[in-house]
Amino acid sequence: MKRIATLLCAALFGVSSAHAAISAPEGARIAVAYTTPGSQRIEGVHTDAFMIPASTQKVLTATAAALFLGLDWQFKTRMLATNGALATAKSNGGTLPGDLVLEFNGAPDLTRQALVNLLSYLKQQGVTRIEGDILLDVSHYAGYDRGNGWSWNDLPVCFTAPASAVVIDRNCVFAQLKADQVGQLAQPMIQSGQPITISSEAQVVSLNDYYSGCELEVNLDSGNNYHLTGCIPAQPGKPWPLSFAVQDPTVWGISITGWAAKRAGLEWSGKVRSVRKSPDNLAELAHVPSAPLGKLMDRMLKRSDNLIADSIARALGYEYFKRPASYASGADAVREILRTKAGIDLGSALLADGSGLSAHNLIKASQMLQVLDFIARNDDQLKLIEMLPVAGMSGTLGSRGSVQMPPLVKNVTAKTGTLQNVSNLAGFMKTASGQRKAFVVMVNGLTFPPKIRQALKAKRIASPHYKFERAVLEQIYREQPVQISD
Repeated sequence: MKRIATLLCAALFGVSSAHAAISAPEGARIAVAYTTPGSQRIEGVHTDAFMIPASTQKVLTATAAALFLGLDWQFKTRMLATNGALATAKSNGGTLPGDLVLEFNGAPDLTRQALVNLLSYLKQQGVTRIEGDILLDVSHYAGYDRGNGWSWNDLPVCFTAPASAVVIDRNCVFAQLKADQVGQLAQPMIQSGQPITISSEAQVVSLNDYYSGCELEVNLDSGNNYHLTGCIPAQPGKPWPLSFAVQDPTVWGISITGWAAKRAGLEWSGKVRSVRKSPDNLAELAHVPSAPLGKLMDRMLKRSDNLIADSIARALGYEYFKRPASYASGADAVREILRTKAGIDLGSALLADGSGLSAHNLIKASQMLQVLDFIARNDDQLKLIEMLPVAGMSGTLGSRGSVQMPPLVKNVTAKTGTLQNVSNLAGFMKTASGQRKAFVVMVNGLTFPPKIRQALKAKRIASPHYKFERAVLEQIYREQPVQISD
């Protein structure tokens, strides 16, 4: 006999509860939370069960960052030298005495061209030579460059690019894979100037074989070396695009900094190397600012940008605790800022990163709803709702199958959260009575038969669980009692 979970009591609305219950996806764990019109009491099912939030966790990161740093705050990549070194260089034929220091602090939008422009400032001041080393100061960050609980087989992919002290070109590198003829080995092609190596034993196969279970696999070597195995479908005359997350961001930074210094017309007598303690008595010569925090978070929320989310979380750890930041200290800073500035105690919730990539993250739907309600009450200051994707219009909700038809299209503004076997939504909708209400729908343990998984991989079908998600959202919209059978 099916267990019926009543989300909203029919008496609250004065309507019949005789309509059919919504069928939950087979075996999935469901948590739904929201408030009814005219009430602040949290309604739902399994509202206090701990669930994996996936990228809905970015809502917490964004709220804490807006509260503590403010929307105008910027990362700064600074160039420093010993106090008075620039004046000495100008009177010494353009030779800068001592080391040149580049202080990296995790700016997620720093590009190699911006680094060239920063170093070119020296040439503009008449400096052509550095009598010492070029040092990459990475002391703002500590610990691992990836969060605990990240899926190991996702690590080669750019959506898990490490939010390290050094971030250049999003710590993502692009290449191509030539796969002309079935039965041959695919051949990698790398653009000049990319400090990586790629080797390949990947077989070129038919499209049918590829979607029948054979996949391209990336094996990671030391440094930024990638070895391809498995298979790739044939595509004569049109190479497949590849993108890889940088595996050693410090080595990546050293290589690109040396390249940028040469492009800026500089010479140096020493090495390009990383340090965790810079020389004393340094003065800033110039810096490159990132985009303002508000602009970074707009991309983070609309596109579910993991690199920006974890860079912001680690920056919060550094700025809040005044010590080198790890993923753990960033998550702790988010928790403390929400407690002290928003009055939200996350209790036993587990935060492992700022992006939601970690499967270790656990939060209650009721806690996520508290954060959303705080955003709604304070959005004049936070301005976060306008940064969220809109159903059928923008970001990760632009094409989500559950919200493409009325009354949900253009009416749901929410953050998506997707990991393997996880699909969540957390945000706002305007109900039938015209009131904006926060809601959380979390589905964990989501899985399908092998043939459906293959069709999803080939993008031949939309996820079957969207029917369930849509039904729940429509009942919330209509302010009717919702029943789920599982």
